[in-house]
Parts: sequence; C-alpha cells; structure tokens
Amino acid sequence: MGIERINGFLWSPAETFEASKEETLSDAYVYCFPLLVIFSVLLAVIIGIVLANPVAQSILGMRPDSELLKIITLMSASGIILGGTVGVLIAGIWMHIWAYAFGGRNGLEQTIKVLLYAATPLLVLGWIPVIGTVIGAIWSVLLLLTGLMHLQGMYSGRAILALVASLLVPVVIIGIIAAVFGPAMLTHI
Repeated sequence: MGIERINGFLWSPAETFEASKEETLSDAYVYCFPLLVIFSVLLAVIIGIVLANPVAQSILGMRPDSELLKIITLMSASGIILGGTVGVLIAGIWMHIWAYAFGGRNGLEQTIKVLLYAATPLLVLGWIPVIGTVIGAIWSVLLLLTGLMHLQGMYSGRAILALVASLLVPVVIIGIIAAVFGPAMLTHI
C-alpha cells in the first residue's frame, strides 16, 4: 500500500499518475485492496455504532441484545469489500466507454487503474460520516479527471466530457425510470 503512494495520490496526483503508467492492473489492485479492507472495517464499525444507538434500534425494531446487529456489521464489511472489488470492474468498463468515445485510446486497463487510484481519498476519508464522505467523493472525482488525462492521454476538455457523461448518464436514466415508475409504485404502498 505504502503511505508514500497514498500521499502521492492525495497531494501530487499528476506526478503519481504519470509514474504509474507502466504499472499493471495487478499493481493497482495490490495498492487499492488494503485501503478497501481498512475502509470497509472502519465503515462497518460506524454502522455498528449507529445501529447500537437505542433510537436507531427503536426505529428499526431491533432489541439491544440482538444478534442482528453483529450480523449487519459483519455483512456490511464483507459487502463493501465484494462490492468494491466487483464494482470497480463494472464502473471501469462504463467509464472506459466514455473515455474511448472522447478520445482515450490507452486501453481498458488504464481506465480501471484510474478508478482504483482515484478512489484513494474516498477510501481514506469516506468512512467518516457526512463530511469525510463528501470531501472524499469530491476529491476522488477530481482525481478521476487527473487520471484520465495522464493514463488515457486525454486533453482536459475531453477528459471532463468523458467524466461528466459517465457520471450523469446513469443519473438521468435513474431519474427517467423514477419519473415513469415512481408514481405507480407509490400508489401501491
């Protein structure tokens, strides 16, 4: 994992992305996976603390001595690790479609590396409720842009278009689905 690498992606991302061009996808996973595990454990602890709160237990109808609390906490950590590992492949393919559409020709592997490395701020800060999540997410999006420019060799304008399209198209699709099916679903509740 290396604290130097984490610092590099956080504080000198252009240079660090540039230095990672020749690294393999395996190298990127080896860097990111420990961060993902630490993030998932810390987030599961936060979820456990929230669920241990009597108000949350009352809302969810849980007993204070419930084994459900332990199960949810454990499953949260496992789900985050599995979801993060598989999700980066799916997100990588999706983002690569847009990177390719806007001129990124350095291959899918480079796009997935961008996603893995750009996750650094989110994995370092995202387990902190609200503030850490928001700052980590925004910082990661900025690193996605930097990574596309360096690992896909894209000009900033094209990288911005690829990033915006990859993020907004799903939001628009979900919005359309919600607008079409949402009212029908609400009448059945």
